[in-house]
Parts: sequence; C-alpha cells; structure tokens
Amino acid sequence: MRRVVWPAAAAVLVALIVFEVATAGNGGNDGRPAPPLPERVLQGPKVSLADLRGHPVLIDFFASWCEPCREEAAELARLSRSAGHGAKVIAVDYTDREDSARAFLARYDWTFPVLSDPDGVYGARYGFSGLPTAVVLDREGRIAATLRGPQKLAALRRVLAEAGAQRG
Repeated sequence: MRRVVWPAAAAVLVALIVFEVATAGNGGNDGRPAPPLPERVLQGPKVSLADLRGHPVLIDFFASWCEPCREEAAELARLSRSAGHGAKVIAVDYTDREDSARAFLARYDWTFPVLSDPDGVYGARYGFSGLPTAVVLDREGRIAATLRGPQKLAALRRVLAEAGAQRG
C-alpha cells in the first residue's frame, strides 16, 4: 500500500505546481496593506515594511527545492542590480532548509535582503498558493500586484514602475 500512496502523492504535488505555473500572471491589485514581513534574516539587513515605505517593492517568495524558482532566480538577480526609481527587491525563503536556501543564494548570486519563513506563516498571510510568487507593493505599502510563476525581467521592471507611479 505504501508504494502506491507515495507516487500518487508526488503526482498530485507535481500537478498542483504545474497548474500554478500554467495559470501564472497578475493576481490583481487588491490595494490592501501588506502583512508584516518575517523577522528572521537569512541574508543582508533586517527589513521591515516601515523601512520600505516610500519605495515600490518586489517581495519574492521562493524555495530552493522549487524548479520554477530556479528558472526565475537569474532574473531577480538582474532586477536587483538594475532596479530604478528607488525600487527595492527582497525575497522570502518559504518552508526551506536554511543550508539549502543559503546554497541557492550563493548559486544565483543574490545580494539583496532575504528573509526566512520556515513554517510558511508569512506566506499564508500574503495568501498565495504556489511558488514562486512575487508580491509588489506601492510606495504606501499596499499590495499593488501579485505575480504567480516565474517572471521575466521586463515584466518585473514594468510592474515595479507601475507600482512606483501609483499614488494613494
């Protein structure tokens, strides 16, 4: 019985990931204030929503075990090095082992702040259902967009520029 359950569970997980990637796109502009960020720091300085106010922000939820997250990793590294208009890039490592997450950061040369959400509490507060998910905040700290699935640099730049242009 055990041999049948494990492959079936793995197939369901893969199907959910494929569905989430296939339905990738904007989750809309709900305008609600962003929930708090994790306090646990994996890399860089501690970051809070108060620190980010006044800037458009991209918060990328990822995990080292997530293949679509690996597809997007280089795009995020490029975005962080070229973010304009005072835009900020941060990431949240979601339900990952710390050693695996640190190896991911080194492999993809991420130099921006990365916070840790080992239990998935903060991801649940942001209300997403798959990885990677990028949440874009406007200058007032409101959710301007949610992007599901791996994104390209041009799309990330566009949504950050739009969030920076929004006025409350």
